[in-house]
Amino acid sequence: MSSSHLYGAHAAAAALMALLSPSALAQSQTAPPTEQPEPEASDELREDTITVTGSKRDTALIDSDLSVTVLSTEAIDQARLRDFRRIDDLAPNVQFNESGQRGSIFITVRGVESNPFIINRAAVYIDGIPFRELSNSVLNQIESIEVLRGPQGTLYGANTESGLIIVNTKAPTDALTGNVRLTGTKFPSGNGIEADGAISGPLVKDVLSGSLAFNLAHEDAFVENRGTSTGETGHFDETFLQGRLRWTPNDRLTVNATAYWLDLDAPGIFDQQYVPLDLNLYNMLYADFANGGRQADDWFTFEDAPKYTTEEEWVAGLSASYELGYGTLDFAASYRKLEEDAKGLDFDLTAYAGINGREAEEEEFHNVELRFTSPVGEHFDYIVGASYYEDYELNTKASFFGMGGLDSYIAAPAQRKDSQDTSLFGSANWYVTPRFRLSGGLRYDRAKRGTLQREGQLDLGFGSIVYYPDADLSKTFDAYLPRLAAHYKVTEDFSIHASAARGYIPGGFNLVAVQDGFTDEDVISYDSETLWSREIGFKWRSADRRMRASGAIFYITSDNWQEVQIATDAAGRPVSSDYIGSDASIQSQGVEFETHWQATEAFSVDAHIGYVDAEYRDLQLDETLNVRGQSIQFVPEYDGGLALRYEWPMGLFVRAEAGFNGETALRARGDAVQEAVTVFGFQAGYEGERFAARLFGENLTDERRASGLAIENLLFGTDGLFYSPLDAPRIVGVELEARF
Repeated sequence: MSSSHLYGAHAAAAALMALLSPSALAQSQTAPPTEQPEPEASDELREDTITVTGSKRDTALIDSDLSVTVLSTEAIDQARLRDFRRIDDLAPNVQFNESGQRGSIFITVRGVESNPFIINRAAVYIDGIPFRELSNSVLNQIESIEVLRGPQGTLYGANTESGLIIVNTKAPTDALTGNVRLTGTKFPSGNGIEADGAISGPLVKDVLSGSLAFNLAHEDAFVENRGTSTGETGHFDETFLQGRLRWTPNDRLTVNATAYWLDLDAPGIFDQQYVPLDLNLYNMLYADFANGGRQADDWFTFEDAPKYTTEEEWVAGLSASYELGYGTLDFAASYRKLEEDAKGLDFDLTAYAGINGREAEEEEFHNVELRFTSPVGEHFDYIVGASYYEDYELNTKASFFGMGGLDSYIAAPAQRKDSQDTSLFGSANWYVTPRFRLSGGLRYDRAKRGTLQREGQLDLGFGSIVYYPDADLSKTFDAYLPRLAAHYKVTEDFSIHASAARGYIPGGFNLVAVQDGFTDEDVISYDSETLWSREIGFKWRSADRRMRASGAIFYITSDNWQEVQIATDAAGRPVSSDYIGSDASIQSQGVEFETHWQATEAFSVDAHIGYVDAEYRDLQLDETLNVRGQSIQFVPEYDGGLALRYEWPMGLFVRAEAGFNGETALRARGDAVQEAVTVFGFQAGYEGERFAARLFGENLTDERRASGLAIENLLFGTDGLFYSPLDAPRIVGVELEARF
């Protein structure tokens, strides 16, 4: 470990020890909570109302042994959190990298990155429904969001090895309520308009209630395509409908049902929106040669590939909870189907009539879980359960060379992937003393992965043809996922915890190796990935409940890291660098801190900061290059946020925001880097019981920031340029809301 690493670890440890010092503890114990005057803040602002559900046993935040950011309804509304893209702005050591404005999101937590070539190492659960892959979509009628950092495999299984995001939508109400909201936005390349709302109320008094929510949105592309061959420069039309039912036939049984439909229509858009990062070099190379003398600018580019993306998603979920008297039995089942057709991958990323690509996917998911939770005991309690998850994916690639239209794409045979995960899990708490708790959990996960490919070919032009041989492959992966934790409540207002947990992602197959004619199993397939995460953390709240803070230091290692790297044959000879392997290793260590301060009834402060030192310990990218010591891609050196809000008694308010991100590698080689950047936001408006209005601005200085994997030109090869998706430009808007 380098001296800088040691200094960072020692500084984090010193900070934690300072919090545990006698003087700090003495200050936190100046008077027991019962002797403090009642705070003036409303119950919504009181720290002791915050509940963590991620452990599948509702727990007060101060009593949780998880490193978690909990966003309440009020916090979500104050931050104007309207889509998934901005969740990472509100939690330390969490970053999203994206493939486009409405494309897939890959979640990086504590230096454990996710990228499009592997799979998400963190998952999202919406109303208990798992999303291992996620698109940037609407967040409608949200009750709470929990961002859990660290492996959650004990209770949630595969693909939660770095963390988990839990989204809970608002349950139907027993009284008639509703709202309608209209939002208009303006940004450098266009406009957006969005209408959303909901109605909720009783259907059968005291027995059955329901709700219906909707969202309708039209938004121009953040990056306008002025080289279009279809006449469409790019926009998104989105329709979202969600229904919920809540049935409580007696005081023992509660049944919840939810269903939603999402439809996205995006003419002029390919869902992966890559643009050149160095505009001067791009224009020097391609303005005259390929773009008809036209110069690309910050928020418009030139691509001729005929583009059109459609996406349709259906989701249904059912959950039931039955109080047995000696515990609670919970059952949950969900179904999700996604169909996506993305036309317009421009291989040359110019207006030149080169290679054009299309990718269509059909995915179907099923998930079932049965769980028994014992009552909270004086000395011992537990959870046991079983779950089953399955999905299949059909992926069809198509292409054509030269000029053509939306119907010119010629498809290769579909490739099919199948997954089945079967799990048994259990966790227990032992209350050694009223203040000291030991926890342990174990999950056995058995994952079967299969892939099917039929003979065919994909034409990439210039005589380059990808041949698809027949292939029918399957393999089963097993893993035991333990977690151990200790929680000590030093006082009623200060607690510390320590934990160690194992996370995992099952292995898979390299169909590209099959297409290249390899038969060596070590090249065709790759093994499971596991990591160990250790952390020490604390939670604190002031005696008057107006302030809270939490933080942690962590250390993560993996010696069988999955990454795109060099592939070798059985004799260890290099054969290619285009495959996923599982023999790399990484290390990540860091510290995080977050706080909320309700200084007065009118003025509040929210802040967070995270620091990560994450690097590859071993990653062979080609025959000569090992990036040992290089920073892990998509991991900023630091990230932070600060929000100040003031609200006058008559309901007028202002909010100022700042977000900070350190230098970030955009690919493993470290040769494409997003420089450190600071962005600012602002809100001003009125918040009343029946009506609300606000003026808002995001990224006010219009910073042009890469937000995903950097690639080289797919047709012209290494041209000195890197291309990446971009984060949102400067957005200003107005939002009006009526409630009843």
